[in-house]
Amino acid sequence: MSNGQPGRNGLSLGGMVRFIGSVKFAVPVLTLVAAGLIWGTWIDSTVGREAAFHTVYGSLWFIGLMLLVCASLVVSVVVRYPWRRKHVGFIIVHASLITLIFVGFYTMFTKVEGRIVLQEGETSSYMQLDKREVASMTHGDQGQGFTPVTSTTLDKRDRFEVGGAAFRIDARWGNSKSVTNITNDAPTPLHAVEISTEPGATEGDWVGEIPPDSAAPSLGAFAVRVVPTGQTWTPPQTVAEATLLDKDSNPIGLPAAGTPIGESGWTVTSIDRFERATIGAGGLTERDSGPANPAIRVMVTGPDGSVERHIAFERFRESPFRQQVEGTTVSPFSLTYRGESFTDPTLAVMRDADGKVHALYAKPGEEPQAYEHTGDWPWILIADNNHIAILHDFERAQANQKIVEAPEEDSNRPALVVTPVSGGEAATLLWNQPTPVDVGGKTMFLQYGPVTHPLPFTIQLVDFRKSDYPGSEMAMAFESDVKVTTAEKPQFDFNIHMNHPYTQGGWKVYQSGFVGDDVTVLQVTRDPGLVLMYVACSTLVLGIILTFYSRSLSWGHPDIPVPFTPTKE
Repeated sequence: MSNGQPGRNGLSLGGMVRFIGSVKFAVPVLTLVAAGLIWGTWIDSTVGREAAFHTVYGSLWFIGLMLLVCASLVVSVVVRYPWRRKHVGFIIVHASLITLIFVGFYTMFTKVEGRIVLQEGETSSYMQLDKREVASMTHGDQGQGFTPVTSTTLDKRDRFEVGGAAFRIDARWGNSKSVTNITNDAPTPLHAVEISTEPGATEGDWVGEIPPDSAAPSLGAFAVRVVPTGQTWTPPQTVAEATLLDKDSNPIGLPAAGTPIGESGWTVTSIDRFERATIGAGGLTERDSGPANPAIRVMVTGPDGSVERHIAFERFRESPFRQQVEGTTVSPFSLTYRGESFTDPTLAVMRDADGKVHALYAKPGEEPQAYEHTGDWPWILIADNNHIAILHDFERAQANQKIVEAPEEDSNRPALVVTPVSGGEAATLLWNQPTPVDVGGKTMFLQYGPVTHPLPFTIQLVDFRKSDYPGSEMAMAFESDVKVTTAEKPQFDFNIHMNHPYTQGGWKVYQSGFVGDDVTVLQVTRDPGLVLMYVACSTLVLGIILTFYSRSLSWGHPDIPVPFTPTKE
């Protein structure tokens, strides 16, 4: 076989080499490469770039196909030795193609690409990569926050080790949300009910006990008041009254319009009361109809002529409103309501010391309806044509936050559910949030987040601006004013916008997106093979031109006639 003579199968070594360098070999291989590229493009567009890399572009079978292409290109040149002047264009084309293939793989495995997300005023010298990691964190002394100790990059494995412990990955969530779970095991009594007005509902709104002088939350057509265990509720005979509070939150009453407020030097200049208040274009106004919504507006004037406007809603006593109308002097007063609220129909749920549950449905000016629970839950009531379902009644209610998987949206919070291999309960690691994990009786703090890569410069976002298309909320252009600090230069200003990136030593920082009105998203790349890629593309174009149009350096491809040249009969 070494002397080039045919073997038993009739194919010599020389014939095999010539076949590898022939079109008959190149066409099937290139067809398979094209099919792989189509598949990889589809995976990239539907699943993601990382999946396309692992499945196609970075796989051994695809790398093998590209090596066969390179072998065919090399052999097709070698078998034409000794080379003549007419082979120059042919050799340049094949050498450029081989270079492009190797540079492509070099770029694929060495290119660094990530993003910097900055809010105005923030600074960063790291970028976030698409890869994800789990880091073991340690808590600094004197409340200095968490610091990563060790980390491990995640891939398709279902296990990983970090901080000397092994963990099993139970689930990977693209998005998560926090939900409240109410249980009946609080260390101290707290009466709470889960209630719904929807027939057949299995979930409702939880309402806990509130002080008698606080407003009861509304549930559509009526308010719900949950009474502490062992206490009762009867409809109040008086309504809640507005009052001014001093700087120590002590009630001092509400003088009539034109009356001084004690010895403070301030005077109540006007009082406006509203039964069905609403906020309109001109401020606080009265609705002609609808449910009651008591509110009050009080104007006060100081000794120097300063004027303040105070507004309070009977149902929203924790949110008083104060506005400076004239002058600069600020009064020591705030406006709120005091006393029990009873402006809407009210359902009061009571639990006696023996565990019996009672309810009272009352409307202002009418005789209340009394109910007593017997049987199982839910407890269905019909009051004033309202379908009321009390799904649960807890004596020792407490709220527990639970993280669950959620549908993916524009803004997501990924999560990783892990379980220690050595024993312990499963834990949900939220994105970029240190989470305590019990590992065999020892508490570790783990953080799930993006892999970070250091940068040779520091970027601070000074100002982010965007302009929208007229009459729409679609961004027309956006840019970032940043301050850049490098080891060679002191801090200097730079404006990053479309087609105007910041560049330094092979690094490029592009404006790629934004979040809201003050958060910029910068794309960062470093491609060591980019220059060589440009050179190979340029020589490829030169080789093609020589192959088909140069009579001295390449009189056409060795096997293909020159275009537009008459053939000999």
